Amino acid sequence: MATRACIKPIFILLCKIPIMDALVIALGGNALLQNGEKPSFPVQLKNARRTAKSIARRLAKEKAFVITHGNGPQVGYELLRNIYAGRKLPQMPLRIINAETQAIIGSILQSAIASELEKIGSKKRICTVLTHVVVDRKDKAFENPTKPIGPLYSKKELQKQLKIEKFDYVMTGLLYRRVVASPRPLKIIEIGQIKELVEDGFGVICCGGGGIPIFDDWNGANAVIDKDRTTQHLANSIKASRMAILTNVDCVYKDYLGRRVPIKKIEASSIGESLGDFDEGTMRPKLEACTDFIMNGGKRAYIGSLFSLDSALAGTSGTLIM
Repeated sequence: MATRACIKPIFILLCKIPIMDALVIALGGNALLQNGEKPSFPVQLKNARRTAKSIARRLAKEKAFVITHGNGPQVGYELLRNIYAGRKLPQMPLRIINAETQAIIGSILQSAIASELEKIGSKKRICTVLTHVVVDRKDKAFENPTKPIGPLYSKKELQKQLKIEKFDYVMTGLLYRRVVASPRPLKIIEIGQIKELVEDGFGVICCGGGGIPIFDDWNGANAVIDKDRTTQHLANSIKASRMAILTNVDCVYKDYLGRRVPIKKIEASSIGESLGDFDEGTMRPKLEACTDFIMNGGKRAYIGSLFSLDSALAGTSGTLIM
């Protein structure tokens, strides 16, 4: 009897998946919404199924994977819904709107990916973890909002919206977009649960929209955390070997003598000096996240198209950061 009692915990330990084998994937906003699309449920479900189909075969091959996702368009639209309904219904703070969109997107992605995995005969289990992330009250991001959320406005539409409420905005091309604070993530509250689920063989969807932003006393922060920075924090916390940021570009481009030159491969140590060449609200956080991931123990990071995960991991598309 004593021998059996000793064998059981050892057997359970051996069944655990080495956490460092995990692949962490950050899905960009185009996983659920293409440019110009309204965030209706049918549209987002259709795009989620397309996304799931493009990555499912790769996920089925992985021993362990974790998926994060953005929520920029959705959180902006939900904020507007709160404002427009505010005359009759109590408005929710931005923290709760973050939580709402994280749960909705997580549910849509989980159902789409689980369904696709079943179709190809995979036994992989997948779950969603509602995730809170601690930020610093004194973060300078609260003084300088840079995170774009919500719809794009023409100048006329912007002026009309500003009459309803005052907010910070930036110009994107010929259009305008609301921006909010994007403080750096300091701590993922549910990191222990995420690790246990990954070790037990689950694919995990978590840290959606960068996580629900809170201060260390659990009070909510009026912000949207950049999902790429939280993804890096998550990937290093679970000691993942690889991190892939999938977006709506096939690779990272740099302007050189008036031409857009693709960057196919770059060492993390050489990125810092050129970060100023990239936009603060879009590509720069991705490159910073990849650099920090490598500098903190990660082996390889990738930036590429949502629909080219396999080729990005194989090094035949996208940008590889080593």
